[in-house]
Amino acid sequence: MVDYKTLPVYKVNATEPTRASIIKRTIVFVLSVIALFFGAASFLNEWGVGKEVQGKVSVPVSEIFGAFTSPEGPKDPDSLCPLVEKLDPSKYSYNKHTLHKILHDNKFKKESRKKLLGAVRVPTEVYDDMLNPNSTHKVRELFRLEPRWKPFSQFHKYLRKTFPLVHKHLKVEKINKFALVYTWKGTTDKKPIFLAAHQDVVPVQKETIDQWTYPPFKGGYDGEYLYGRGVSDCKNLLIGLLETIELLLKEREFKPERTIILGFGYDEESAGTGAGEIAKHLLKRYGPDSIAQIIDEGNGAYETVEGVNFVLPATGEKGYLDSLIELKTPGGHSSVPPDHTSIGILAQLISKIEDVQFESILTNSNPVLGQLQCIAEHSRYVSKDLKQDILKAHLNPESNKKVIGYLDKSGGKYLVTTSQAVDIIFGGAKSNALPEFASVLVDHRIAIEESVSVVSEKVLGQIKEVAEKFGLGIIYDGQELIAPTAKGYFNYTLVEPLEPAPITPINDATWNLFGGALRYLYEDLVNPGKNETFVVAPYISTGNTDTKSYWDLTRHIYRYEPGLPSKESHIHSVDERLLFDGHFTIIAFYYYYLQVVDKLGDEFFAS
Repeated sequence: MVDYKTLPVYKVNATEPTRASIIKRTIVFVLSVIALFFGAASFLNEWGVGKEVQGKVSVPVSEIFGAFTSPEGPKDPDSLCPLVEKLDPSKYSYNKHTLHKILHDNKFKKESRKKLLGAVRVPTEVYDDMLNPNSTHKVRELFRLEPRWKPFSQFHKYLRKTFPLVHKHLKVEKINKFALVYTWKGTTDKKPIFLAAHQDVVPVQKETIDQWTYPPFKGGYDGEYLYGRGVSDCKNLLIGLLETIELLLKEREFKPERTIILGFGYDEESAGTGAGEIAKHLLKRYGPDSIAQIIDEGNGAYETVEGVNFVLPATGEKGYLDSLIELKTPGGHSSVPPDHTSIGILAQLISKIEDVQFESILTNSNPVLGQLQCIAEHSRYVSKDLKQDILKAHLNPESNKKVIGYLDKSGGKYLVTTSQAVDIIFGGAKSNALPEFASVLVDHRIAIEESVSVVSEKVLGQIKEVAEKFGLGIIYDGQELIAPTAKGYFNYTLVEPLEPAPITPINDATWNLFGGALRYLYEDLVNPGKNETFVVAPYISTGNTDTKSYWDLTRHIYRYEPGLPSKESHIHSVDERLLFDGHFTIIAFYYYYLQVVDKLGDEFFAS
């Protein structure tokens, strides 16, 4: 998983509000409150007050959503970033003391810390060259051939021991030997909700072990942070989800109407085949577009940007492609070389690729524009000119160009641009022998508005230019475009091509439900009495999670993890750590969210 804390959150220049603007905002606020009063009835009717839910219980929306609390007033039909209504889950939290216990009980926290550290102590490292479990080998034979899978079996045993009620009452399936699917069957045919995480962690280099504050696969707690490999990516989420289900089972009051599925892949940090196998399994069982929501790891906690608290679930992901370009030429003695060896020719190609960058594009389909619009509408400190440009960027080409320029300057370029990075190069065998083979790998993260074909056609065009110059052939993804010549040929292969993810809809009932539940978490549970408003806005992930395998199951995919703002988590590096109090926001959120979602009809999750 990408370390989301290292990604640029778009921030804008701050200017203090003028006295006139404050007066204007006050007038608008008063008028908005009046408008809210007269519009309340029609608003609630629009949400479907009193509708029967699957013949089980009538759920008035007024009981789900509390009074509108935003100082900005009611939803503006002309708003580009309307505030979601805050959820009131009190009707559905069966044990009124449980949320307090999760967030404040020291005994509960101590037991939870023990469970998470126990998970960290099982070294479920995954490597790119591991033998895929999807083979004819039985588990024992697979362990003999690939012993690096053994810790996953140990991890499964640990989970069974640590969460006995989950393993007693839920259906537990092992998919492709090591992926885990837990199913809590509901009593109705409502669409299931699917919560995802992954078991695997990135390897720890032996040379770095002495640099850790605590051993990476023993872990430790300094009173504020929990340390260990995988503690924040993302065994905290996996353990938090299981803790939530264990709590609900222990209370014995929650009998889900809506099926709850937990899915834990085993190689998210490499090929992602575990999630791919889970997807096949769920598609076979439930069919396409059969899941109400999928929530996976992703951006976490909240960011304070220009004086406003933003919760930023990722509603999209950039695409992915590795361009592997190989060049084969005749060999010979270095004392009689051609003017350009294969390495020299490849160097010219690399220069061509890097000299022509992809253009930045910002359209309505990019969640980044939604995030910018939210900042422009809800922050008092955005400069007037920039605010106007942001709010017109979807209509006015000149404003769009200015916003892109600002992104480029502020470090947000690759949120709206396809990237190309020359990451691996290889060639030559000996100083006195001409290189007969050279290769380069170029990594691309594809912008929302572009595609694998756009990227590959750009690179292929540049290969053709160089091939024509030096009289070389071209084989493209296994097909001969130009016959190899006596001088050699290029072999261009597309590795792991992945189109940009479909964009999750926002400003629909599903988005409002999820966002309203997060507002309750941060406004009422995490920051009670502070009277702070949290704005839920879309975001884009420049990396990819296991959700890349789940597109066919639902349009409603959120890549987000409840938590608390903290300093660097050092994901994938030395001293990976977790602000431990943030762990309990995961458990608290899913404790009430699952109970609310259970009572709602599928009209809330219509595609």
